[in-house]
This record gives sequence, C-alpha cells and structure tokens, in this order.
Amino acid sequence: MFGVAAGLILLMIPMILLLVSDRSKKNRTAVLTLKEGDWNQDRLFEECRIMINDILNSDYSELNLNRAETLKREKQQIRLKKSIREACLGDAGDREYLKEYLKELLVKKAGINEENINRIIPFNSPSRMSAQDKFEYMYVIYLKKLGGGVFAEMARDFGWCEPKADEFQGTPYHIDEEDVEKAFEEYYSGGNFDDRLDMLVQRCYQKLYGHDCADVLIMDESIDGVSAGVGGRSRIEYNYMEELLREHEDESFSMNYDTVYCVLHGKLIRLKFLSFKREENLERVVKNIYRYNIRKSLSRKNPVIHGTLKNGSRIVAARPPVSDGWAFYVRKFKSSNARRIETLLVHKNNDMVIELLRLITKGETNFCISGPMGGGKTTLLKSLVGFMNPGYTIRVAESSFELNLNNVYPERNIHMMQERGDFTIYDIITGTKKMDTDILIVGEVNEPKIAGAYIQVAQSGSRMAVTTLHHETTDKLIEYLRNALVSEFGIADVGIAEKQVVDILNFDIHMVHDHEGRFYIERITEIIPEERKEYPEGLTESCREFFSRSTDKRLYRTSNIIEFDREKPEYRLTGDLSDITKKRISEKVGQQELEKWEAYAKKQRTAADEGISGGDDHEET
Repeated sequence: MFGVAAGLILLMIPMILLLVSDRSKKNRTAVLTLKEGDWNQDRLFEECRIMINDILNSDYSELNLNRAETLKREKQQIRLKKSIREACLGDAGDREYLKEYLKELLVKKAGINEENINRIIPFNSPSRMSAQDKFEYMYVIYLKKLGGGVFAEMARDFGWCEPKADEFQGTPYHIDEEDVEKAFEEYYSGGNFDDRLDMLVQRCYQKLYGHDCADVLIMDESIDGVSAGVGGRSRIEYNYMEELLREHEDESFSMNYDTVYCVLHGKLIRLKFLSFKREENLERVVKNIYRYNIRKSLSRKNPVIHGTLKNGSRIVAARPPVSDGWAFYVRKFKSSNARRIETLLVHKNNDMVIELLRLITKGETNFCISGPMGGGKTTLLKSLVGFMNPGYTIRVAESSFELNLNNVYPERNIHMMQERGDFTIYDIITGTKKMDTDILIVGEVNEPKIAGAYIQVAQSGSRMAVTTLHHETTDKLIEYLRNALVSEFGIADVGIAEKQVVDILNFDIHMVHDHEGRFYIERITEIIPEERKEYPEGLTESCREFFSRSTDKRLYRTSNIIEFDREKPEYRLTGDLSDITKKRISEKVGQQELEKWEAYAKKQRTAADEGISGGDDHEET
C-alpha cells in the first residue's frame, strides 16, 4: 500500500513542477522575450499589456496562498481594473496609480535601467529622437518643476503663441517639428534616469490606456481645449489608397488622424509634430474618451455623443458615417482663475469695467452674458458669482456640468443640476421655484422652451436670474426671447411678450475674443423699458399718438454704458446708467456705493475730454 502511494506521489511531482513552471514562465515571458528580441517601444509596450492582462485574469484562490495574501492580491487586482477603466476618463488619482504600476513593471519585470532605456528611446543621441520624444521629455521635466500648467509655460518660454505664415493656408498658429527642435536645443541639458523613466512610463501609459499623443494636452490645466481628427484628408475618399499616397506625395500631406489642435488663451494652435500615426489609434481614443457617466455607446445609430470627463471637461465624440472620420473635442473649464476677474479682463481701464460689473451684480439686476462660442462667457460668469450676496442661495441649471461653482466657491449655498435622460433643463428651471432659490443661473439658453422658462422664473421665482446666449446684438437677443414666449407659451400678442422680456432683462454683457486670442467685453448694454404715456385728451393728438404707437412697436431702448476700443485697445465710458437702474442699485447696495461709481464715471469722462482736447491742441500747434 505504501509503495503504491509513493508511486503516485512520484508521478504527481513532475506534473506539479510542470504547472509551476508554466505559471512562472508566464510571469517571466516579458523579461525573456525582451532580452532575446529587438528592443523597441511597440514590443515593450505589448509585453506590458500581456503582463497586466495576466494579472487581471489570475485566480489567486488557486495559488494556495494564505488568506491574508490572497485578499491582498485580489484587492490589488480590483484596484488595477478600476484604474484601467477610469484613468482615461479624467480621474487623476487612477491615472497616477496606473502609471506607477507601469513603472514598477518596466523596472522590475522588463528590466529597464540606465543603460538599456536608451535602446527604447535614444536619449543619449538627441538627433535620433523624434519631435514628439523631445516635446514629451521637456514636458516631464517642466511638470516636475511647476506641478501643473505646463504647456502655457512652455509656449511662453519658447514663443509658440506667435502667428506664422502657412503656405497651405492653415491656422496662423502652429507648432511644427522645427519649433520643437529649436526649443529642445535651448532647453536640453542631459537630464537623468528618473526623468527618462518617467517619460517612458508616460509614453507606455498613453499608448496602452491613455489618449495617445494627445494625452498630456488633455490633462494639462492651462489649455482651454483639445481636438483631434478635424482637418486632414478625409478617410472616405483616401483611406483605400492611403499608403500609396504617403509614399508618393509630399511629407506635409496630412490625414485626418494627423491633426491635433489645442486652444490656449483663446488661440487655436495646430500641433503639427503630433500624429496618431494610424486611424486605429485615433479610433481607440474616441471610443474611450466619452464613456464617463454615459448611458449609450457611440455607434452608427448614435454617431455623435456629448459627455464629460471626471474633471468637468466637456466631451464631444463623433464617428463615421455621420462624421467623415473619428474625431473628438475636449472643452476645459479650469484653465483660468475664475476667482480673479483681473486675469480675464486685462486691457486699459479694466478697473472701470470691473466696478460696473460689481454694481450690476450686487444690485441684483438680471443680466445675460452674450457672445460667440469660446468667447469667455462661462469664465466671466464664474467670476461674477463672487460679487453676489454670499447670504443668497444659488441654483444652477445646465445641460452638463461646466460652471462647477461648488469647486470655486465651496462655502456658498450652491446647488448645481444637469439634465439627464428625460429630465431636461426646463424641468430643472421650473423645479427651482420650490428650492428656496434666490439666484437662478442657467448655464446656457439654447432652445426656445428653456428661454421661456428662464423669463418666467426671472419674473417671479428668484431675486435675480442670469444666463448666457450666443446672440451678436441686443436686439436679436430680445427678439429671440420674445419669440420663445410666443411660440412655447402661447402668448398671442407679440407686444406683451416683448414687454415681459424687457421688463426683466436689464443688461446684455457681450463677451468676445479676437483672432489673436484676446478676451474682452465688447460692450455693456443697458436695456431700458420705454414708458408709455397716457393718450392726450384732444382727438387729433390722440389719433396721432395711436398711429405713432401702431407703426413703432419698440417697447425699449438700449444704451451702451461701456464699449471696447479695438484700435487702442482700451475700454471707454460711452453712456450713463438710467434712473431706473440707479434707483434699484441704490436700494440694494446703498446710495454711497452709487455715488462712488458716479464720481468714478465723472473722472473718466473728464480724463477722456482732456485727452481729446490735448490731442486737438497738439494738432493745432
């Protein structure tokens, strides 16, 4: 009996050794393959992917570990799965955890050291490094020094925001390989192994789980927005002969996956040295970037999807066949200091504008910030919240969270809501009537139903109502709001609808930015309701007044209080507040504050008059 048992044990030993050998072989696969094969990025990163997949697919209950060790490894496995899932969705913590995990794999499993790291990226021979290598290497070093806002600092140091001539009639702002090469020559001082390893880890992360060549741009807080897949030759016409074209045409020829843009301080900049190389790489990024807190997937049925990242950035992802290729847009809202309005309004006499904005806001007037997309409306609105009475409750209705006022003013009573599914902004706005609302902020009025709800709540549901729109003139703004009341709420008389609008809307603040990226308030326009006098007693005079009102139905007039002079450039005081607004401000902030503004305005007018007369005297002389 004993002999039989011994024989069975002897037979099982080779089987056990074989199983252990197989498992250890899996763990050693990356090290052995890399030592035996050619060293290159693609192979190294693929080995890292294989190692991580082995870890994710492991069943630690089969390894005969003690319970504590099994639980520890299972928790690590769960944490790693979460990091891979969430890192590309804007979670900075998961992103850093995953990068640290990759660093450990590269050093301990793949055997990366000071000598062989140069075989992956030729740090010891800068002439062989690509422009992307040099840019990301400088970026890593800047990041260690600054901790954030890296790209804006690099652009300032190396003059990357200056306009250039482009023979292909592209954007006047672009950064090409020559710009990066020149910057690298100025900046490069050798570096050390830690910097090189961090750059390799970043490259490995963005290739496997991040946003490829656009990853550092998307996560950079100083950049206003990033887009890719926009421009270049269309995949529909050229995809089938893509390789042939690349061989026979000029190197400057671009496909849609070669295009990466960013917006820095309002300037659209093409990063011509960056490319996704293949459409499959861009497709992977587009399919992943929008997935945070979304209910539907990007598909032929849903070819354009709006979403957000965890950090509050707005995402738009698009795919064929509606789009001519795979593309994404990232709009960020943390690139400026919203608490300091001086960082947004920087031109001469900006103190005059800021003082008027403070009076308008503290005076609890209803105002709209109008202007084009990307004109700085959201950033200005964030700043003006700082002037609002801190004792008031603020309710915010948005299509998606963009203002993020709780992060800017965490001590305020602010409740933010976004539409989700069948619960629309209209439902949110009407719901704020029962939420103890003092101040209602509508992120953007972009359809008539929302416009009508905004007007109705402003009439009775809050002390103050603020919103943003895209209209170029005040007349068009009022016309749009008036038509919204007529079409959505059945107000038959256009005059009554217009009167409701001009009675509640006090100011139109028009915010823009020019082609050079300068943000400024083009004008601050007061909307003043016209007072209707009673009909005179005489028949002739009454008839004349009747026909006058019938032919001229305008129920308001506008007055530009401040305008921006583009030529100088500076802000100019061009009008005075109406008596109605002065009375309201006096009631809310006190007569003393109003008198301070009037004294300030008088001083500005005197200075302007003296400047004009001085100029005339000089010409006469």
